[in-house]
Amino acid sequence: MDAFDFAVVGKGLIGSAALRYLSATGGSGVIIGPDEPKVPAEHQGVFASHYDEGRITRLIGRDRIYSKLAERAIEQYATIESVSGIRFHYPVGMLIVQAPHIADGHMKDPLGTARALGRKFTLYEVGDRSWKERFPDLEFPETYSVIHEPAPAGYINPRALIRAQLAIASKEGVHVVRETATAIRRNGAGFVIETDAGDGYLAGNVVVAAGAFTNFNSLLPRPLDFRPKTESVILAEVSEADFERLGKTPTVIYLVDDIDIWDIYMTPPIRYPNGRFYIKLGANSVLDRELTTLGEVQAWFRTGTNHASRVAMEAALHSLWPDVEILACEAKPCILCHTPNGYPIIDEIDKGLVVAAGGNGGSAKCSDTLGKLAASLLTGAAWPEDIPRDLFSVG
Repeated sequence: MDAFDFAVVGKGLIGSAALRYLSATGGSGVIIGPDEPKVPAEHQGVFASHYDEGRITRLIGRDRIYSKLAERAIEQYATIESVSGIRFHYPVGMLIVQAPHIADGHMKDPLGTARALGRKFTLYEVGDRSWKERFPDLEFPETYSVIHEPAPAGYINPRALIRAQLAIASKEGVHVVRETATAIRRNGAGFVIETDAGDGYLAGNVVVAAGAFTNFNSLLPRPLDFRPKTESVILAEVSEADFERLGKTPTVIYLVDDIDIWDIYMTPPIRYPNGRFYIKLGANSVLDRELTTLGEVQAWFRTGTNHASRVAMEAALHSLWPDVEILACEAKPCILCHTPNGYPIIDEIDKGLVVAAGGNGGSAKCSDTLGKLAASLLTGAAWPEDIPRDLFSVG
């Protein structure tokens, strides 16, 4: 049985970041997790929500804590790109579009957060339509204010970020095992990780960062208190000409006043692996539901979408880009993992066993920081003083 100083279970955004920081300690390491399935509808194993080309990144987060997590991560982007040789960050800026009458639980007070933390931004108050001069292809209601956050806000390519993190860790000699962990059990002072290929790996310390699958497959001694929730996104295809014209448009968080959907997030057109160009738009929906079993999570990732949510999102898309020709739309399933207090769980739940899970829909942009925090619990590195430790504990 191969033995390592440390292992990471989960080859996603947080897991790959934790691996990079652990690999810098000089110990031997392994990361265990399958690649993206080629035919999701036929896949019987685990999935991930990072199978995508666009996630919003920003310094003005949903609150001050998320803003600080994001700031630390964004500070690392250039280093990760330079060392790995892989580009994943596109600093096109971001717009937060909000009406005074909307009480929103996602962006609690973006203007107050921006001012308190000294973030750079331009505010277009209700009635000030001069933002239209800079972003003429977008459209928002006149009763909404617009906050423009400049670069480094924009979007990241999550697939590329993971490749970059793995590339750096691999330079340190870390092994990548493209299998699915099916059980973790203590073995003396360390742990044995069993996989679906019938293999076993011995590690002195383990980080579990398995996303929506963290509570399944006997990975933890007890389940975490977090809830996987369905979410749908749409990919709206545009022409290559519109991609060239609109590809540097800022990302958008649109706190829409709608009975079916809310908390819209949107990217500009992005080139996808199939060579086509898509605007990505996602939102919370009244039809979203919590998933409690392994089978429910797998079934949603294979074929899940909500037709009514798709109709509402397509309507919002056309209102946001009224003069852009949408060639076709397709819906994709996604899953968010919510925790009771709205912050990720990053904690040592057994000696040498750390869990990092429950991103609450906000972990992509700050995944490098979350991975670093998880690694610090094993390496003894100091936890940042301005990030309250108790917010991330199992409780």
